[in-house]
Amino acid sequence: MLLASLLTCLGTLAAFAAMRWLSGRLGHPPWASPVLLAALLISAGLWAAGIPQQDYVAAATPLRWLLGPTLVAFAGLIHGNAALIRRQARPLLLAVGGGGLFGFGSAILLTRAFGLDGELGLALTTKTVTAPFVVAIMDRVGGPLGLAAALSVLTGVIGAVLVPPLLRAVGIRDADATGLAVGVSSHIVGTDWLTRRDPKAGALAALALVLVGLLAAVLLVPLWPLLASGS
Repeated sequence: MLLASLLTCLGTLAAFAAMRWLSGRLGHPPWASPVLLAALLISAGLWAAGIPQQDYVAAATPLRWLLGPTLVAFAGLIHGNAALIRRQARPLLLAVGGGGLFGFGSAILLTRAFGLDGELGLALTTKTVTAPFVVAIMDRVGGPLGLAAALSVLTGVIGAVLVPPLLRAVGIRDADATGLAVGVSSHIVGTDWLTRRDPKAGALAALALVLVGLLAAVLLVPLWPLLASGS
């Protein structure tokens, strides 16, 4: 069991490293997210080898221990932007809080409107939250972790592809506004892409994704029994 877990973790890290190299060779386009590509590669490998997903998840459990330090490290982004938060607290919190609430609310309402009950409906509630927060939330409430994480990454890719050109199309070219919009809608995938092109906007995107993740943890965890009962 120990050997299987070690090989699984090493294989997962190797897949991510390989896809990050490939993404770099392609110029880091938003659709070539290393997380998404690595997930697709691992899924294809599991299917080809006939390995059940639950066996892989169990063997890769040690990697999830890294999520704790990752979430703690996010606090550094808030500390590093403390002056900005104090100076522009109201517009910043309105933009991030409003965007986050709209994302959660629209996901819940649309799942109800289209009859997307069960695990899919529950997983969609966290689609606008970056993956480390999704894992932490789903671990806490016992939700569909794998599906929720996949939808989070997919949402990030779609947002990274569509949000910047949409902002330009409506005449919004301000770096701060772009950063906040990308962070709220595209979380870590869009933030990584934006940071490579505009570090200042990328820093705001990172701050936004952290604040949205905290908002989700505060709201969704206590509301989960109600959401689960309606699915």
